[in-house]
Amino acid sequence: MFALIAITAFTDWRLIDTGLAEHLFDFGQEALNAVRAWEDHGFWSMVGMFSWGQGYLPPEVTPEKIYQRKTPLHLLHLWAAFKVFGLAGFPSFKLIFSLAVVSLNGFLLGSLAKLCFCLKGDNGQSSIPPNLVFLCTYALTISNEAMLRFCLVDEPDYLGLTFWLATVVVLGNWLKKANEETTNKKTNQRPKLAICLGFFTSWIYPMLGVVNLISLFLLQLFPTTPKLRRGLRCLLPGAFAGIALYWIQRTIATLLIPEKLYGSGLMRRMGMTTSMHGHDGLFDAIDFLYEQRSGGLPGFLHDSQIRIEHIAVWILGIVFFFIVLAKLKGIERQILLVLGAGGSWLFVPMLTQSLAMHGWVYGIHFMPSVVLGWIGGLTTMLPGHRSEVFGPGMLGFISLLIWVIQLRWFLLAYLS
Repeated sequence: MFALIAITAFTDWRLIDTGLAEHLFDFGQEALNAVRAWEDHGFWSMVGMFSWGQGYLPPEVTPEKIYQRKTPLHLLHLWAAFKVFGLAGFPSFKLIFSLAVVSLNGFLLGSLAKLCFCLKGDNGQSSIPPNLVFLCTYALTISNEAMLRFCLVDEPDYLGLTFWLATVVVLGNWLKKANEETTNKKTNQRPKLAICLGFFTSWIYPMLGVVNLISLFLLQLFPTTPKLRRGLRCLLPGAFAGIALYWIQRTIATLLIPEKLYGSGLMRRMGMTTSMHGHDGLFDAIDFLYEQRSGGLPGFLHDSQIRIEHIAVWILGIVFFFIVLAKLKGIERQILLVLGAGGSWLFVPMLTQSLAMHGWVYGIHFMPSVVLGWIGGLTTMLPGHRSEVFGPGMLGFISLLIWVIQLRWFLLAYLS
């Protein structure tokens, strides 16, 4: 616990001391503009949607364009904060809330890593201490560039991913308890909390809900255990309901204000068009590996050693993730790993154009692959990882090294 508090305190202190508070709106004030529009023009008059990318709209200016591809749920907490703290106190809330969400994701990924990598070995030897696995996963998460970008943007991707990671962790713990139970009464219970969290995931971020729905369907084709298959099947209605609720709201908006709605179509987002305008391919769709800062990086960072270190952390983490996924023993652990991180890779073929044009936005979807790839590699593949000294020592040392590389990168690339 002390180590967890210490690494959180130092990371947050370094970010704030370097000027994070002055950079909260580097990528625009779209969320603040949206909640102010609800305040000035009325939530229902805009059918719960908002104008995105249009700047601040004063009360005397009627909104002419309403973005149709974002749901209001990921901004309701900001609206409440704006009402409570006002315009002057909003930046302070945003800073504290953002850092809290970053830590929450560290906690969730740490819990998922324990579920996937901290079981007993085949020969009865203990794995690396679960608390160390949790701490190292936490450290890699709270210093990751894609995660820390949440402090500077208000895209729904981040809260959607947070709710989904919570869904997978709750499902994993439910499955663990179900495997330990002996009475039919308890094993027949459903993962109700996971169902609710999965529903909110789809409502906050419908595109992620679609990806999760596809993953849940496909994973049932594998030879899973009855309990796991039951858990996966239970998540389907909630995921579908969140998507359906979004489409109901969008249909109502189309009927009420059809002339104001805008947003690119699915075929364009996939790159399935006959136009070469902005037509980028699959290789450009994974440019989040090296470029996640909107507008490009300062020139002095382009060829620097720290940039190479940063790219290496991402590439090696992703390579390790797929190796670990292939070598990990136990279908339940493999499926939890796919749900928590692997499913996001469906974004590459499904949203080629969006990723190619906005890799700096979608990079958050692949952060779990990087973090769990490194942790999984160090706990399951590293020669001598079952040693009581070498395995834990290397896990702690390399995690500390990556934490330093990632934190320095964010300080230089975003706060300098």
